[in-house]
Amino acid sequence: MKEITNRQLTEMFEAGSPVTVIDVREPEAFASWHIEGSRNIPVGASLRSGDAAPLQHAAKDLPQDRPVVAVCNAGITSQKAAQVLESLGRDSYSLIGGMRGWSLAWSEARLALRSRPEAVFIQLRRHGKGCLSYLLGSAGAAVVVDPSLGIEVYQDIAQREGLTITTVVETHVHADHFSRARALCEAVGADLLIPRNQRVTFDYTPVEHGQSIEIGELKMQAISTPGHTGESTCYLIEDEALLSGDTLFVQSVGRPDLEKGDAGAEAGAHMLYNTLHDRLLSLGASITIYPAHTGSEIGFNGKPVSATLGEIKAEVELLSADEDSFVATILASLTAKPPNHECVISINEGKSDLGDADPLDIEAGPNRCAAT
Repeated sequence: MKEITNRQLTEMFEAGSPVTVIDVREPEAFASWHIEGSRNIPVGASLRSGDAAPLQHAAKDLPQDRPVVAVCNAGITSQKAAQVLESLGRDSYSLIGGMRGWSLAWSEARLALRSRPEAVFIQLRRHGKGCLSYLLGSAGAAVVVDPSLGIEVYQDIAQREGLTITTVVETHVHADHFSRARALCEAVGADLLIPRNQRVTFDYTPVEHGQSIEIGELKMQAISTPGHTGESTCYLIEDEALLSGDTLFVQSVGRPDLEKGDAGAEAGAHMLYNTLHDRLLSLGASITIYPAHTGSEIGFNGKPVSATLGEIKAEVELLSADEDSFVATILASLTAKPPNHECVISINEGKSDLGDADPLDIEAGPNRCAAT
């Protein structure tokens, strides 16, 4: 039985190599998050009981001209699936770590600024979590925004691009994944900038509304956008690109109940409405929005997760609703919160630490940061 790492599978996708990915988890788990293009064949329970017949039957419908990669939750049941497929003469693999390991799979999309074509602007996409972070560089200096991947990813890309990471910025205190901002700053000697707040307990440089952050010859303007959290802040780059954090997504808006819980959701929804209408929706329709998360599978074609503000306003009906309707729709849409969000928030605030726990165990699952 052969195994494949998430990086090897990512490289196959990026190269356009033909491969069939089968996910043996139950339909509910598959629906919550899965690898783009994978096929759900929910035979995990039968495999664990020693019954290979359901998979043997399903295998007849799989393409014969390409390898098959089996995926489960943690990479155990998928080994059984790969063994069954191998016994049928198929070139089969088990994804090491399953969806848990896939959480750290990543790819990049190169972005562009019309006014600064020489700038380095890269979207880093964490496929198994839907997290989006950014590296922006100019004149030898770079800023990393919302780092959610291993710090070596950002270090390697900066070195490849001939940049030195001088600043690391957060849009807000995240609830679905551990911030790698402090670790990255310690590793490269960068300044840590976080919107001013009373939540975190460690030292940082506070970002104020309207503040200009310089990266080489580029400037980012901070726009305070409370609602998803009290400190949430977006960053406008050269009046043409907005790093919108979890305030505004390509197909939705941020949910208002992760910082203060269910009791604070209504007040947060009203705050979010005012933020959107007073500070974001009045920006130019041609401004490109680059969020910190996506709830959809991320492709491997280098196409960024983004949309213009005009496109989002036309697509997201909620943005044209009046305040009462907006708040009512938001509150009615709130479902399960990100897994272990209270633990994640506490660690990101510096109020507790991981101890001996594996971060992948706590981060596992979809981000669920959007309201609808």
